Amino acid sequence: MKISTNKKMIALFGVFLVLIFTFGFVVSNAIQTNVIIPKGITIVIDAGHGKPDGGSVGKNGTIESEINLKYAKTLEKYLTDFGINVIQTRTEENCLADTDSDSFKIDDMQKRAEIINSSGAQILVSIHMNKFTQSSENGAQVFFEQDDEDSKKLADSIRNILVANFDNARELTLAGDYYILNNTKPIGVIVECGFLSNEEEEKLLNAPEYMNKMCYSIYAGIINFLGVVNF
Repeated sequence: MKISTNKKMIALFGVFLVLIFTFGFVVSNAIQTNVIIPKGITIVIDAGHGKPDGGSVGKNGTIESEINLKYAKTLEKYLTDFGINVIQTRTEENCLADTDSDSFKIDDMQKRAEIINSSGAQILVSIHMNKFTQSSENGAQVFFEQDDEDSKKLADSIRNILVANFDNARELTLAGDYYILNNTKPIGVIVECGFLSNEEEEKLLNAPEYMNKMCYSIYAGIINFLGVVNF
């Protein structure tokens, strides 16, 4: 059953006004004020990697695991302010596994999956930063679980807002064979927020305004998806 909560709608419209005047975000193509959100929604945010697995490293020294966590916490605030319950797979810089083990990366992924699968969440969003050998590559992109139509719909919804708000956002959402999506129950996507291998984009990704704009766009895509999905 879906419900309409006027208080949430009014609060969200207030967020629109603050964002459009502060950051110039696209609002008309984002969340409509008549979006109806299902009750009892829980979303897991998975900040990718974690020390000692730092992930990608930018030319200016940005460590992916550290910036992933910043984005995850920013996204959490948008969602919780809207009344959605959020669970983070990690809230500290370290990964979840015993790093003395030779298999700590596998153990870390398994522990993340355990948290996600025991959460009762309907949605999973895994936050990452990209890297490529050609430093000219740039732009956010969303990946979905292969052969999962709901995952693709969520990815497309987030993509739509990213494309509206960022000139270089990738218009294609791509299916991916990823452990975190294949081995978890919720409808899940991976959002690659940008390329740390691109020096200019690395600088942008570290800028607070850019981070807020990116996380708001992901949030808007999630809310739009929730307005049409039946749980």
